[in-house]
This record gives sequence, C-alpha cells and structure tokens, in this order.
Amino acid sequence: MIDFRYHLVSLVAVFIALAVGIALGAGPLREGLSATLESEVSQLREERLDLRAQVDAASRRAEAKDEAIEGLAAAALPGTLDGVRVAVVTLPGADRNALGELEDRLESAGADLVLTAELAERAGDEEPSPELGELLTALSAELADPPTGDGSGPSLATVLAATLSGADEVGHAGAWLRAADALEQEGVVDLTWRDGSSVEISDRRPADVLVLETGGLTAQETTETAGAEQLGLRLELVRSLAELQTPLVVAGTGAETVHDVDDTPVDPLVTAVRQDRDLADSVSTVDNLDSVAGQVATAMASAWALAEQVGHYGVGELSGSALPPVPPQREVPTSTIPAPGDTGLPTVDDGSATTAAP
Repeated sequence: MIDFRYHLVSLVAVFIALAVGIALGAGPLREGLSATLESEVSQLREERLDLRAQVDAASRRAEAKDEAIEGLAAAALPGTLDGVRVAVVTLPGADRNALGELEDRLESAGADLVLTAELAERAGDEEPSPELGELLTALSAELADPPTGDGSGPSLATVLAATLSGADEVGHAGAWLRAADALEQEGVVDLTWRDGSSVEISDRRPADVLVLETGGLTAQETTETAGAEQLGLRLELVRSLAELQTPLVVAGTGAETVHDVDDTPVDPLVTAVRQDRDLADSVSTVDNLDSVAGQVATAMASAWALAEQVGHYGVGELSGSALPPVPPQREVPTSTIPAPGDTGLPTVDDGSATTAAP
C-alpha cells in the first residue's frame, strides 16, 4: 500500500524538476535557444528579400520582352491578314481579357473579324438531349460534315465543325448559316456577327481561318471522368475541323502563369493536339495566349495557316518556338468581295453560295 511518505516524495520531486527547468530556461539554455531562433529568423528574412529581388528581376525581364515583342508586332503584323475573314471560337471558360487583346492583334494585322462563336456549357455534354439529336440529324443532311470517330450518327462536334467551316452539302448553298441559326436557337452556341445578324450580312461566305480559344478546362480536371469526357469532345471538334481542311489555330492560356508544383501549365487541349501526330501536322497551336507573345504568335500563325503552314508556338512542352516567322504581306483585291483566285483562298463562284467541304 502506498503511504503518505510516497506522495510527499513525489510532490517534492515535481517541484524540484520545475525549479530546475525554470532556472535553466532563464539561464544558459535561454541564451542558446534565443540565439538559435534569432539566427533562423534572420536567415529567413534574407531568403525572403532574395526571392523578392529575383521576382522583381523576372518581372523586369518579362516587361522588357513584352516591349520588344510589341515593337516587333507593330512593324511586322500590319498587312499580314489584309482581306482575311477570321472567326473566333471560344470554349466554356475562355479568358475574355486575352480574347479582347487577341482581337486587337488580329485587327492590327488587317483581319476582318466577321464572327465570334461562344460555345455554351451544355455543348460539353457527352450525350445530347433527344431534341438536340434530332436537330443534328436534320442539319447534317444539308451539311458536308465529317463522319464521327465511332461511326455513329452526326455529333455536335461534327455538325458544329461543318457549320463553322461553311461546309455545305452540294445543292444546299447557305446551309451553314441556317445551321448556325438553329444551333443558336437551341442554346448550344452564342453567335456575334460583326455586320449584324446572319440574315443582315451581305457577304455570306464563311470565315477564311478559325481561331479556337480552348476555354478553362485544366489538366487536373481531365484526370477525372467528367473532365476527360469534356476533353474528348473538344478534341473531336478540332479533329472534325481538321478533316474539313479548315485553316485553324488552337490557342490556350496558362503556360506563362505560375502554377502549383503538381499542376501542368500547358492547356490540356493544346497538349492533346500536339501529342496527336495527325493533328499536329495539320493544326497550329499556341500555349500562352494570355501573354503579348502568345497573342502575336496567334495572329502570325493564322496568316501561315492560310498557306497550309503549321507550327506550335509558346513556352510549354512540345512547342517549337516562341513565335512563327514573320508572314508576308498580303495583296488586297480592289473589289469588295474578292474574285476567285485573287487571295489564294478557296472561294465560291458568287457571293451568296458557300464552298462544299473537301
């Protein structure tokens, strides 16, 4: 049985240990611990200042690079897209600031921005509604849309590609405009015509070149089932446009943005196009549209796409160079609507019909 003396000895031992701890903490150990902490804090402060200096230097270098590219663009871009009809296609989540700056670059190159097509969120649904499926079947009958990869009936990607390319079936001139109106009424795409509505425009030819902004889908999202399906549908649209031999530039953002260590900075659609051997040979890509260099590269790549010259530009993986070579100046015909052969682009026999798909 534990007696009173045991308790007394235990209490005395506790108080002695407490007293010793206080004495040491206030004496030699305190001085050593304090010195160690002060040294570590001083080191962390120096590292922070060094990192700040590195960031400031990197910012100055980036600003200098942008100024240099601005100067190059001002001298090189004008005239490279004179008389070229350009349509900008945006996928859900597109960077609107980057798009506005890109449009300025295209216009400075002389492009005529005839159409902006903004795809709705529902365009990413893997299975279209029955109503939309019936509409796609009806529209496909008048369009030269490419076959789907799995051999099934027309998909939103194939019909939309034919619509954006102006690929009418023989004997159905203007079907792409009717399809555009029908898809907009269905809520799949929002169209902005620069010359009014599709009924009011006088020049009813499709765009000569398309710029596709890849939207806000991230590489991390594509590791999940829903994101992977969305990427597959977007890639099907690009593949359909390529099969129709539509001059196309796929432009994404993020390659020059600071990311988490585990994140992939290059847009997943841009990466998918570059990794597909057939698409990489027929579709140009840009991975840094949110930078001055990326916007200039997109405008230049659009000019080269008309000459069937393909490249991959930016700073991310599988990019060939930061910028394309400077495109040559284009000769602008004197007539309002170019005659066939004047611009080197495939055109139609009159201003009201459209070309059939290859």
